[in-house]
Amino acid sequence: MENQELDMVLDCLGNHRRTYRYFKDKYCLDLIAEEFSVAKEDEMPLHALRQGRWAKFLHKPLLKSLLADCGSGKLRLDQLVSVYHPKQYVFNLSLGKWYRSCRCCQQTSRPGGSLVLQLNFERRHNRVYEQLLDLSFLDEYERQHFNAKVDIDGYSGHPVNRVRGYTMSWVRLDLDLDRGECLIEEVQNDWLRDAARLAKFFTVSLRKERVAALEASNPQFRGQYEEFVRYENEVLKPYRGIWAEASLAAVLEFLRKEVGSLDIYYHTADSGARLKGIKNYFPPKSLYSSLPEKFGFQLTEQVPDMLKSNRVTRRCLKAIKEPVKFYRL
Repeated sequence: MENQELDMVLDCLGNHRRTYRYFKDKYCLDLIAEEFSVAKEDEMPLHALRQGRWAKFLHKPLLKSLLADCGSGKLRLDQLVSVYHPKQYVFNLSLGKWYRSCRCCQQTSRPGGSLVLQLNFERRHNRVYEQLLDLSFLDEYERQHFNAKVDIDGYSGHPVNRVRGYTMSWVRLDLDLDRGECLIEEVQNDWLRDAARLAKFFTVSLRKERVAALEASNPQFRGQYEEFVRYENEVLKPYRGIWAEASLAAVLEFLRKEVGSLDIYYHTADSGARLKGIKNYFPPKSLYSSLPEKFGFQLTEQVPDMLKSNRVTRRCLKAIKEPVKFYRL
């Protein structure tokens, strides 16, 4: 997307408060509920559900308990939307943009930028994390440039929220509203990964009694290194198992409710690396294979029209000898 187009879309969508609740496997309920919406029905026979595209969800405990209450042989829409789960996680959603004028830094499939949906931790998490920090140990330069809300390390070159902060993960999107297309460019998190890296470093350093090295490299956690390890092991542990599916579920709901009906594509590991010019530091392949597949995306050799119509991307596609594959919902 061009920079002006990004600004226009952000202005239209607004920066009002958005809250998103998620629990493990909630995406299954969302996708089945969307089936109801498309069919314009309030209930669905169980035999039709067992023969449909979402039959693979029915073995999950969440669906098993729900279907057990369908004495009439039909699943109602109000049953889906009223499911309560004791372990719910609340995220504050925010919108941003990713734009770099230099093509080599854009990491986009076509020249331009991306609309970004950010999933930010709730206040309960933030309070726990803030108790670990003591910025008085930073020198003057570090205090001027360190932002505890941006990343565990205090710095980030990625599209995280720099005002509300505490971004768990984000999804980058390329939209073509004229063609009614959306390409999911990236699903990523830094916070969980960086916290795991630091916790491992702290654990090894404490075991070897290298406290001076810790205080030199991470003075913001001085005196709280063991507490940080507990924070990573206990507070962040539940998020590690849901962050990817929560991010994709959130963006699909956002697109459906706030943008409209779109033809949604998702990169494969190969198409993403080639078209975005990624030559090292490849993302986990599961984010571009098993994640979209469990949401019902299907592999296709059909290239989004927005990419075929762009001269630069069309040249890249032509240079790739074998068929370029995407996922399509």
